[in-house]
Amino acid sequence: MGRWARRVGVAAAVGSISALATQAGALTTAGSWKGNTYSASDIVGAHAQGNAYVSNNRVYVTGYVRDTLSDGHGACLQIQAWYDDDFFPREEFVADTDGNNSSYEYFSFHFDASTIEEIWIQECLTESGDIWDTAPGWQVIVWP
Repeated sequence: MGRWARRVGVAAAVGSISALATQAGALTTAGSWKGNTYSASDIVGAHAQGNAYVSNNRVYVTGYVRDTLSDGHGACLQIQAWYDDDFFPREEFVADTDGNNSSYEYFSFHFDASTIEEIWIQECLTESGDIWDTAPGWQVIVWP
């Protein structure tokens, strides 16, 4: 599926963001965000939440991912940062690979706010360190 087709598929997710949106420059951030239960970015067995904010011309995405089932699969979060001058996104991957429902994996990433278009998140599961399954869709946490 192409970049623009994916954007159409996640456009509805913007309305599901539970936090108050904040305006900073040309970007809107979700503020506090989480992989909402029953949303397109949610998958059973993983939970991710955090914050998105703009400071000093950088967009910061911080938070944690946690394994929520003792099923042998780890939990992970995929982050895609779409820039206005790139065809492919910058991708980040955060994993809690214990598979035992007992730990958190914390993260902090920052991106250039002057050229960012959108930042998307998606919960996923791992097996032997590789992505095993993903949520059916993405949640947009930063947008113009």
